[in-house]
This record gives sequence, structure tokens and C-alpha cells, in this order.
Amino acid sequence: MSNTQENFSINNHEYDHTADMEIEVELASPWNRISAYIINSLLLTLVAFIGVILSLFFVKFVLRSKSEDIVILSLIICISISLLIYAIFQFIQMSKTGQSFGKRLMGIKVIGIDGQNPGFVGTVLLREGIFNIIAEIISVTFVAIFVHLFNFPELATELLFAYLLPFICLIMLFRKSTNQRTLQDYLARTIVIKVEK
Repeated sequence: MSNTQENFSINNHEYDHTADMEIEVELASPWNRISAYIINSLLLTLVAFIGVILSLFFVKFVLRSKSEDIVILSLIICISISLLIYAIFQFIQMSKTGQSFGKRLMGIKVIGIDGQNPGFVGTVLLREGIFNIIAEIISVTFVAIFVHLFNFPELATELLFAYLLPFICLIMLFRKSTNQRTLQDYLARTIVIKVEK
């Protein structure tokens, strides 16, 4: 069965390796994936804002302190705790279902190219953790090279390389010939599909 612009065929090998089962899934649209990313970003911002509100409440009504150091420490602790709780729920959701909150709202999910749930390793560790570490290393390396060796302006160079890999991934979302797989998908051997209703 050949791949079409909207479908992706998966060969699912049975445990006895004697029979092949081929299933066809519908790929998530680039717009659904972009929307899911925006939703996740907005939720992250909202959670951080809740941390700020909790911090201000804590400082004013519990500690009753006006010390700048206490206010800053309280902000750091409350925002960190809020983001940690959000991340734990997000990672559990992604590991179990292949869906972040944004993906769930948009009706899409991540699966392995073998058709299985990639679990924590594929969905969280590789697609999010390792990919972002690699992206940061590449960004820092190129900034150092261009700023220190070629005297490029530091701020402009940092902005350029901070958004280079996300921009490449955005372009890849629209490439039907590669099944709209991004760099994260290649790293984790995944695709993003529409959820069956």
C-alpha cells in the first residue's frame, strides 16, 4: 500500500514475526500540530502566571514580608513548583497516550512508526528532552563560533540560532513527501496522526 498525502502505512510485526499486518493512519495536519504547540505554550504561560499569583499571595498574607529578596525567592519557588506539577501531568499524559494537553484538544497524537505507543522514552525523553538538549548545544555552539570568530552581533546571532531548528521543523511540517515528520519525529522514530473517533 503506497503512502498518500494524508495517509501513512505502518507495518506492524506480530510477536512471532511470521505475519505482517499493515494498517493505515491519517496524518495530523500541520495546522493541528501548530495549534497544539500554541495551546501547550499558552498553558505553560498560564501555569507560570498562577505561580506568580501564588507567590504574591504567599508573600503578602503568609510571610507578610516586603523584603525584595524574599519576594524574588518566593517567586522562583512558586513558579518552579507550578511548572514542575504541570510538567509531571504533561509527561504522564504524553507517556500513556502520546498526547500532550494541546494534542489532546486538537485530536492528534504521537505514535511510533511501528504503530505502537512510543511511551516515555519516545514521546518525552527523545522528542522533548534529548531534542531540546541537542538544539541548545547546536545553538550555543553556533553562537560562540559566529560571535567570537566572525564578530557577528551577539543578540541577533542568539535569536537566529535559538529559532533555527524550530523554523526547520515548521517547514518540515508541510513536506508531504516525508510524511510531515519533523526533526523530533526522526530522532524518536515517530509520526503524529489524527485520533480515531
